[in-house]
Amino acid sequence: MQLLGVYNYTVVLTYLGMLFSFAGIHFVFSNSDRSFILALLCLMIAGVMDMFDGKVASTKKNRTPSEKLFGIQIDSMADIISYGVFPSLIVYKLAIGDIQYPIEHPMQARCVICICALYLLCALIRLSYFNVDEMERQNKTTESRHEYRGLPVTSVALILPAVFIVNYFAGNVRPPIQPAAILLIIMAVMFISPFKMPKPALIGKIIMILIGIVELVMLILGKAYCVPTKQEDPSVMFENPSAIEDITTDSITDTVELSTIIEQ
Repeated sequence: MQLLGVYNYTVVLTYLGMLFSFAGIHFVFSNSDRSFILALLCLMIAGVMDMFDGKVASTKKNRTPSEKLFGIQIDSMADIISYGVFPSLIVYKLAIGDIQYPIEHPMQARCVICICALYLLCALIRLSYFNVDEMERQNKTTESRHEYRGLPVTSVALILPAVFIVNYFAGNVRPPIQPAAILLIIMAVMFISPFKMPKPALIGKIIMILIGIVELVMLILGKAYCVPTKQEDPSVMFENPSAIEDITTDSITDTVELSTIIEQ
């Protein structure tokens, strides 16, 4: 029995990139130590894989027209998860807050959530447009693409981690909610803007990888808003000493009051 789809080496990087993005989404909503570092790392790894998946696919000279069309479709479908859903969920998680970093301005949180939705919509529009444009281009020529129209969605894999790094080393104690939201809305507009952008050659890709390595080192050096968990009590999601002290004090007070009532 032959499975539906393509399973040769031409799509391996695309599949792996999507799986890394799924792992990153898990880390976004995880309470483990350095969860945001792991999420951003998964985003960057997915970006590297997307950078080379087209080059790997082009090495197979006897690809059928169906395999080529499948490659175009699966690449964009993976991209909407990796560079649409995944980054928007990172910023969404910042917007809704948690015990360690509670929401200070509810209206701001609602605006950021709307920006996340707008970013995802623009990423979807861009990728759908790219699919149509690429299929029309391949019907006219067999040459490789030399330029993009609009900002590629994969650029978020380098730019979003940089926002966290700059915010952390600038001494800000809270996650970069506002800078990240501003970044998303700027990128959303650039996704669907018709400006032309040259496609990076091998040297450009190497430079981007080096930038990614520097970002990775800086993420590891900084805490990047990691939230350690209480090993002795899995029900405590975030280690916030003041919150834990308040809970403990309230528990002791309730116990004393209950004992007084029983004695009476």
